[in-house]
Amino acid sequence: MNDNYLKKSTFLIRLHEKHFKDEFNCLGKQLVEILHSIREEIADLIWFPFDVVGSRDQVVTELFSHPYITFLSTDELIHKSNEVVQFYSGVFIGIKKGKHVEWNSDMLPETEEDEGLQHPEAEIEIRPFDTSYFEVYGMDRSIENKIKSYFMLSDQ
Repeated sequence: MNDNYLKKSTFLIRLHEKHFKDEFNCLGKQLVEILHSIREEIADLIWFPFDVVGSRDQVVTELFSHPYITFLSTDELIHKSNEVVQFYSGVFIGIKKGKHVEWNSDMLPETEEDEGLQHPEAEIEIRPFDTSYFEVYGMDRSIENKIKSYFMLSDQ
């Protein structure tokens, strides 16, 4: 994606092993934990996953494989993420219900994009990065504060 299309986020938080009670990072249950920590604030979002690769108990290399799949609620994303053992990459973009959303097929969101939100209507973006950490980009300081409070983070 071209940097000119990135929307500057209000905050960026990185979460890794010291924030979770696991020795591994980017687990499906960790994404679920992040989503639960801000559930009230993201209740009115629909979710668009891109570039998602991971593993689960059965041999599956690509999850959320349809390039324009949409989850109409956070609960749907939570349900799907609970099936994942570990994410290797991914971009989960949350946009408020009712917004007009179009995607440029030549510039679909990618995990290793520069900092920022990869859609102009995005409220939040969560990226599991190379089994190392989650990046959470967002526009709403109340979401940032809830995540920091839940995971007991000081200002980064």
